[in-house]
Amino acid sequence: MKQILKRFTAILTTLTMAASISVTTWAAENNDMQLQINGEMIAFDNLKPINRKDRVFVPFRDTLQQMGAEISYDDAQHLTTAQRGDTTIQFHPGETNVTVIKNGVEKNLETSMVISSGNTYIPIRFLGEAFDYPVGWDAEQKAALLIDTDKLLADAGSFSIMNRYMEYNKKFSQQPYIFKGTFSFELNMPYDETTRELMPITGSGTFEGISEQDKQNMSMAMQLNTEGLKKYIATEAPDEETSEIANNIVSALENVEINYITDISTGKIYFQSPLFALADMDGSAWYYMDLNEIYASMGMDVDFSELVEMTKGDNFNFEYYIKNALASVPLTSVNDYNDFQQSIGGFVTLFGDNSFQQQADGYTSEFNFSEDGADVHFIIKLLESNNEIFGYDMNITAGTGGTNYITVSANQNDTNATVTFHLSVPDMLTMVFNCGMTMEATDQKALSQPSGNTINIMDVLENME
Repeated sequence: MKQILKRFTAILTTLTMAASISVTTWAAENNDMQLQINGEMIAFDNLKPINRKDRVFVPFRDTLQQMGAEISYDDAQHLTTAQRGDTTIQFHPGETNVTVIKNGVEKNLETSMVISSGNTYIPIRFLGEAFDYPVGWDAEQKAALLIDTDKLLADAGSFSIMNRYMEYNKKFSQQPYIFKGTFSFELNMPYDETTRELMPITGSGTFEGISEQDKQNMSMAMQLNTEGLKKYIATEAPDEETSEIANNIVSALENVEINYITDISTGKIYFQSPLFALADMDGSAWYYMDLNEIYASMGMDVDFSELVEMTKGDNFNFEYYIKNALASVPLTSVNDYNDFQQSIGGFVTLFGDNSFQQQADGYTSEFNFSEDGADVHFIIKLLESNNEIFGYDMNITAGTGGTNYITVSANQNDTNATVTFHLSVPDMLTMVFNCGMTMEATDQKALSQPSGNTINIMDVLENME
C-alpha cells in the first residue's frame, strides 16, 4: 500500500508541473494504401504509396506535382529540385541529406528514401516537415493524410486586427520582464455519493519570477486549507496505516513551495519542491523533464530552438498561432480535413477582421451559440489608445437552460493581467479560481538551468517499485 501511494504521489506531483502530450500511432500492413491531401484522394497513374517497416513512402515526383510543385533535374549535378511557393526541396537521389529552403532560410534534413524501379519514394512525414503540413494516418481507410493549413488560412480571410495585438505583445519577448502575482481558489465537492454535503478545499498563494524570450524562472508558494480532506480521510480510510499515510500527504500540502526553470530552446523544464520528499525523493534536488526525449519516444522530431526562432521572427502572427494550434491535433481520419475547415471557421467567427466592430476605445467581437439546450456567449474587446492595441477584456459563459455553469473572465491592460474562472454544477461541484499579475521591464537575466547536478524525473518514475 505504501509503495502504491508513493508512486501515485510522485506521478501526481509531476503531472501538476507538465502538460499531457498525446500521440497517434502509424501502422500499415500492406501496400494497398492511399494518399489524401486537403480532403481529396490523390489519383496516381502508376505509382502508389508503399509501406516499408511500418513507414509510409510516397512517389516523390507524382506527389509533389499533385501538390502544385515544379520538379526539375540537373543531370550535371545529379540534383533533383522541387519548387512550391516559398519552399524549395533539393536532394541527390539515393542520398539521405535533403536541403529545404523556406522563406530564404536553409536547413538540412536527414531522411531515408526508397528507390524502386528507378523511382524515388520519400517518407510522408518528411513532406509534412518540409512544408509544415500536419500529417496523419487513417488505419481503417489505409490512407496517409496531409493538410495544407497555409492554404486553409489564406482562403479563410484576414486577421489584421488580431495581428496588431500580436505585434504589441512582442515587446514582452524582446527584453526580460519581472512578473509577480497572487492567486486563490475554492473547490467544493461531495464527500461521497450518498451525501449532499460538499467538501470545501480552499487555498491561496503567490508567485514571482523572470521571463526572458525562451526562458522563464518562477517561484510559487501555496497555502492549502486541508480540514475538508482530513475529515474525508477520517471517515473513508480503510485502516490506520492508510489514514496515517494519507494525513501525512495532506499535511505536506498545507504549505507547498515549487521552483521552476524553463528553457524552451532546449526543451527542458526543471523543477524543485520539498513535496517530492513524499515519494522518498530528494526534496532539495532539481529534477527535470526533457521534452526532446518525450517527443522522440513517440517518434516525433521537434526542434525547440527552431520554434523559438520562429516566434521571434516577423512571421509569428495570429495565423501562425492558429496553424500551430491545429498542428497539435492528431489526424486519424479522412474526415479530419472537414474538422480543420470548421475549426478555422471558428477562429474566423471569433477573431477575423469582419467579426470586430470598431469603437472609440477599441474593437469588439461578440459571438452567441445555442444548440440542443446549450448556450455559449463569447465577447472580446481589444483595447486601443493612440492607435495602439495594448490589451484586452474577454468574457466567456457556457451553460444550459439559461443557467451558466462556466464563466471565464480575463483582462490584460498593458503590464497588468487578471483571470477569473468559475465552474458550478449544482449539488455536485463548485470551483472558483482568481489570479492577478503585474509585469515590469528589467535588466536581470533569466537562468536557463539550475546550478549543480539535475535528475531526470522520468528515470526516477521508471525505477520506482
